[in-house]
Formats: sequence, structure tokens, C-alpha cells
Amino acid sequence: MKKVILFLLTTFSISTLQANVHTEERAQQSALLKMNLSKGTKYIFTTSTVQSITQEIMGNKMNIDQQTTVNYLYDVLENNAQGLHIKTTYQSFAIHMQTPQGSHQFDSEASENEESPLKSLGNMVGKSFDMYVSPEGEITKVEGMKEILDAIGGDAATQQLLAQQFSDSAFMNMMNVAMNIYPNKEIKKGESWQKNASTPIAGIMEMNLQNNFILSELSNDQSTLTVQSAIALAPLSSGSALGNIEINLKGTQSGTILLHTSSGLITSSKMHQEITGDIAAQGMKIPMSILSDITLTGKAL
Repeated sequence: MKKVILFLLTTFSISTLQANVHTEERAQQSALLKMNLSKGTKYIFTTSTVQSITQEIMGNKMNIDQQTTVNYLYDVLENNAQGLHIKTTYQSFAIHMQTPQGSHQFDSEASENEESPLKSLGNMVGKSFDMYVSPEGEITKVEGMKEILDAIGGDAATQQLLAQQFSDSAFMNMMNVAMNIYPNKEIKKGESWQKNASTPIAGIMEMNLQNNFILSELSNDQSTLTVQSAIALAPLSSGSALGNIEINLKGTQSGTILLHTSSGLITSSKMHQEITGDIAAQGMKIPMSILSDITLTGKAL
């Protein structure tokens, strides 16, 4: 009799365990993916871009290599049905450029910046701006970039160039490329969705991306997104410093994004871009290729 009871209990335990496993497996087959950082929380986000640009001008090849790393502090001031209000503060800024004219570098956390022509960028550190973000990750409004531009300073030409990159609207578009990734609905493992984004580049063109996201993995409150994008570049609608230009540059982007599922926190994002083609300006055609590796990491404080 004891053996019968023991057999029944063992069978019941195995059945219960299997039922729990199946329930967990079903629960991990879909997830609600949205931007859902909690009010009062703070995060450090680090973006790093390694880029190599090759141009051919009148038969001469010119290479520009640069690496930029920026640390931001995100302070979530509000999270409601309309989205999030995030106070964003520059924590550090570093850039290294290698051009045919020589190398330039600046690191806000280093002391040997006295002679760097880029040292005015260090005035960004400690300055803040406000982002308003929808649950889909779309940056709907940015406020405070003018104050940061004023802090950087520079002559009128420098300010005009920086404004094309760091005005409220330009910065909003730039941040959308990294953050406007969420479908804001329940997504099944293996399901895909599309989003488009655009951002200004170098004050002369804008990059348009057609992004395809797939929820490729889902486990332990972590979602893995696979990203494939088509890239096309066009002249800025507001005009550029080069006047009328023709742009024939296209490319692709591929990468992986890791999310903390319940909060939507991007813990890791790695993208690789390849762009080729040419630019025609002032009667001159310039073949060009751009290779970029873009990494973003986020962690709660």
C-alpha cells in the first residue's frame, strides 16, 4: 500500500512539474514590449560609435576614422499613459579622430586636453536636457539643447553646423534611431514589426532607415531582438553648407538588441552599418563608403 501511495505521489509531482514547465514555456512565447522605465529610477546609458569613412577626391583616397563615446544619465521624472519624461545629463564625452590633416582627440575625463581643438565639447558635460518619450520609444519632444549649444560656444559657422546636429528637432531624430524600437503591444516569439527613422549627418544629409525587428528569443525577463535595416541617404530638406548636392548613398544595417522585458530597458544594442555610393557637389563626384559599428548599453543605478 505504501508503494502504491509513493507511486501516486511521485506521479502527481512529475505531472505538476511538467504542467509548471509547460505553463512557463507558454508564458515565454510572447511579451508586451514597450518603454516602461519606472518613475524615480535612474540609468546610465553609454553610446559608442566606431566609424571609418573612405572618400575619393580627384583620384586621391582620403580616410577618416573616428570613435565617439558618450555617457548619459537618465533620470525618469514621470511615467504615465502618455509616456515618459526623462531628464538627460551628459556625464562624459570622448572623441578620437584620425584625418589626412592629422589626429584630434578629446576626453572629458582626461587631463591632457589643453591643446585639443575639440575641448569646447567638454562644456556639454554636466548639462541637461529633457526628453519626452512615448511607450513606443518615440521621442516626441526634446527641450534644452540650445543651452547646451550656447555652452559649447564657437564662431557663427561652428554654431550653425552644431545646430544642424544638436538642435531640439535634430537631436530628437537622432535619439529616435536608437530608441524608437518598441511595438507597444503583445508580440509572439518569432513575430516581426517595422519602424522607420531618420537622422541628420554632418550637416549635409539625412539618413533614412527602414527597420525590421524580430523577437528572436524570450526568456527570464529578457527579450532578444534581431534587426535588419535598409538605409538611404538624401540631402537635408533645409539645405546644406555645400549648396545643391546629389546623393547616391545606400546601405544596410544589421544587429541585435537585448531588452529587460518588463521595463523595456535596452541593456545592450550592437549595430553594424555599411553604406556605399557617391556624392556630387559643385561639379565634382565623390565616391564614398562608410562603415560604422554602434554600441549602446544601459544599466540601472
